[in-house]
Amino acid sequence: MSKASSAVRENEKSKLFIKWVDANGESFTEQTETHDISETGISFYLKNPVWVDTHLTIKISSSNLFGHLHTITAKVVRVHVDYSGEQIVAARFDE
Repeated sequence: MSKASSAVRENEKSKLFIKWVDANGESFTEQTETHDISETGISFYLKNPVWVDTHLTIKISSSNLFGHLHTITAKVVRVHVDYSGEQIVAARFDE
């Protein structure tokens, strides 16, 4: 079993500020909150479309794992539209 699949995920609702640049060079920023988080990755909902392998800069506020304010980079590993039509994004931390 890989480290990513064995990491304990916590369901917490930390506020997130996500920044990324799409394949056309257009910059996006969006505020959201965590769906779940672990030491190796995070999942959250986004309104703007994002592609697998997109590099993100994520500011996490008030996380049990990362403290009061933490900035980290991550790469999108999965995008799924749920039954309600919302896009959930899973990303693996680069660090």
